[in-house]
Amino acid sequence: MKQVSRYTTEHTVMYSETDARGVLSLPSFFALFQEAALLNAEELEFGETYSKQENLMWVLSRLLLEIDTFPKHRDQLKVSTWPKQPQGPFAIRDYILESEEGTVCARATSSWLLLKLDTMRPIRPQTIFADLSLDGLGLAVGETAPKISEIDNDSTQEMEVTARYSDLDQNNHVNNTRYVRWFLDCYTPEEITISGKLHFAINYLQAASYGDKVLLRRYDTESDSSVYGYLEDGTPSFSARIGRKSD
Repeated sequence: MKQVSRYTTEHTVMYSETDARGVLSLPSFFALFQEAALLNAEELEFGETYSKQENLMWVLSRLLLEIDTFPKHRDQLKVSTWPKQPQGPFAIRDYILESEEGTVCARATSSWLLLKLDTMRPIRPQTIFADLSLDGLGLAVGETAPKISEIDNDSTQEMEVTARYSDLDQNNHVNNTRYVRWFLDCYTPEEITISGKLHFAINYLQAASYGDKVLLRRYDTESDSSVYGYLEDGTPSFSARIGRKSD
């Protein structure tokens, strides 16, 4: 049995990864996690090479991100990631983002589905992890990424976006970071804070493809704010929620 350790890579925040506030943008957190996950999965021999050989595809289903502080342009960062024991159909993966000095900036946990390309149906990932020892790797977040339930109240804002070429990934689906951008586009600059202690969760439900129109509906409560995306036939595409992190 192969003992798994945490995978760590270093990164310098680029100007293009910051937003109008001068800090690491929310989609850039996702891009860093995605790249680290791809590299670690490839190292553990169940990544892109394995998936193509077996006619499979990894799909991000849920992610929970807890931000303590936002890194700034040119900050030196360490991104750590590691797999955890699968839960039902989900493969679970955690992340920690640290400053050069070792201060934790953010923590995250994600849930992934492994799909057969010919049927696009999930298969259980337990067999892939059977020969991997995941003991002692710890938890980045003390819970799994949650399912975000639909809201019955009237939306406070609606807008429509269309999936374009620049939104697509190698699978010709909208990349997971783009949904985060669509989420942010439902807010004004004044509504986006640079303070930390933020809790952001997203569910990826039905991938949008080139030319798809997605209706975004925003809902606000006293404790959080959510955006739900729907395809033209009413199928939920994604849901995301942001709020203050509980201590």
